[in-house]
Amino acid sequence: MRFSCMRAASAALMVVLWSGFATAAAGDPPTAVNMIFEHKHLANVEQGTEVDYKFNRSATDPRLLGQPFSDTITMKVVDAKPTGEKDVDLQIYSGERARELQKLPGLTINPVFIVYFDQAVASFSMLAGAKPPYLRNAFSMALRDKSKVEPVKVDYKGKKIDAYRISMSPYVSDRNASKMQGWEEAQYVLILSDQVPGEIVDLVSTYKNTFKGNEKLQLVERITLDGVTGLEGVK
Repeated sequence: MRFSCMRAASAALMVVLWSGFATAAAGDPPTAVNMIFEHKHLANVEQGTEVDYKFNRSATDPRLLGQPFSDTITMKVVDAKPTGEKDVDLQIYSGERARELQKLPGLTINPVFIVYFDQAVASFSMLAGAKPPYLRNAFSMALRDKSKVEPVKVDYKGKKIDAYRISMSPYVSDRNASKMQGWEEAQYVLILSDQVPGEIVDLVSTYKNTFKGNEKLQLVERITLDGVTGLEGVK
């Protein structure tokens, strides 16, 4: 993944890359667009707080799909402005895999969304051979038009909390699905809650090949908030 754009990440960057959507009307049920693009995810993260996420990549055939690995992503609020904006340090991976520390000023959104979205597009592009701008647009439109939102309960630090599960398969029925080499049924699931710091509970991308003879090919990439357990029971 390339993270050079993250140096200048801000709420405006999220809009430029992924948005262009109308604001939800007051009183409407929550939508994927509302929860991802219109919330101030960092409002409940105080200055000096570090939020840790576990990243896991699993692949049934590392030779074809790349090596599996587990690592961490760390977000720290280093300064809080009176206006509500936060200056954030974002460290993606550790040790030999560590990316350069990203110092991100003036955020209200959680920048881990950008990490997830960029990785989702990069991984699908690698598998299906499609162009990232096309995939990014299809992904964005699916969040608006194809995503399913449902309330769920999740376990966080030993307590049950309320959350929302957003699920979608953006490339199913795409006009170019037949060119996606059997990966068009890729599924993306995001679990969000305002009861956890930064509002991200779990972000997962699942890629299963549908071509005859390739049914065992599967890649899963997941970002999970530290302290969250029992997600296998969240359907």
